[in-house]
Amino acid sequence: MGEVELQQTYLRKISETFERLTACTSFFSELKRTSNIYAFEATVLQLRKALECMAFASIAPNKMAYEKLRSKSDGTVDYRKDYNAKKIIQLLSKVNNDFYPVPVLPATKKKSGEWHFDRKKDGYLTKKQFESLYDRLGKFLHADNPWGNDKGVQNLVRELPGIIDQLHALLALHFTVIRTPEFNGVWVIEAGPTTRIPRVVCGKANGEFVVQ
Repeated sequence: MGEVELQQTYLRKISETFERLTACTSFFSELKRTSNIYAFEATVLQLRKALECMAFASIAPNKMAYEKLRSKSDGTVDYRKDYNAKKIIQLLSKVNNDFYPVPVLPATKKKSGEWHFDRKKDGYLTKKQFESLYDRLGKFLHADNPWGNDKGVQNLVRELPGIIDQLHALLALHFTVIRTPEFNGVWVIEAGPTTRIPRVVCGKANGEFVVQ
């Protein structure tokens, strides 16, 4: 796949992430109105799939390195069969430690004429929180064992609106760092429900660079 195709794949999966977050909000509204456990489970399912879409998106700019790493794995080595978002995130960290989306504020123009994106300081889902949340949601994808312990449904219900907001804050405007033989730099991504057409702006570095 060429760079344009990989960008389109990234944008498509990020757009699907937002679509699933919209579904989460809809099911959550039904949950608050009815206290229906099935509305809760539908919310959880769409949220977990939203995390998976985000992980699949993150493979795109790192596809060749990720595929190469997976080919050396024990067991199933076909990356096209990967589905566990937490494991994908952990593997991507091995090929590009800076791959995780970095949320930024709208660009401002400096006196020099350059455009600058300030980073968001808080209010978004971190990589560590992503991994923890993915595992936490997994507990609710199966029927309850009648002899098991309380899974903490009410605690999660209270936190769900904030979690959805954190994902919006992370992805609405962000950049991802890319280091490949073909491209060194960043993709700046603008997406989300209020963005009519998701778009990517490339910032290419001439050689090695650091993320500060």
